[in-house]
Amino acid sequence: MGVRSFSYTFNFTPRNEDESKDVRAIIELFRFHMLPELKGAQHRYLTLPSTFDIHYMYQPSPETAKENDFYHKIATCVLSDCQVDYTPGGVKSFASGAPTQITMSLTFKETEMLTKEMIEEGKKKSS
Repeated sequence: MGVRSFSYTFNFTPRNEDESKDVRAIIELFRFHMLPELKGAQHRYLTLPSTFDIHYMYQPSPETAKENDFYHKIATCVLSDCQVDYTPGGVKSFASGAPTQITMSLTFKETEMLTKEMIEEGKKKSS
């Protein structure tokens, strides 16, 4: 029995170059936090990559957001894969060369294994 993985795919269709810059920043942020960091005087040590706490949310009203208990709960995760397709609908770009469509797929892995005790305690729901 291993740790669980969760994959999510996001389709971006920026309407202009400013939105393309925002999408690029999002992609760079995930790629940055997916990787370890070199530490120490001689860069001999690697730190752990950033962790993520994923929650499924819903908005019953414009001013309220709640965690959706219908979906399974996810333990703290690390981002194990980030795939980006800059040409999902063919090669199309703005005047700057920025793509007009981008698909990003993220795969997260939990940092702890799910146990029966966690289910009984209500900490996690099985998927």
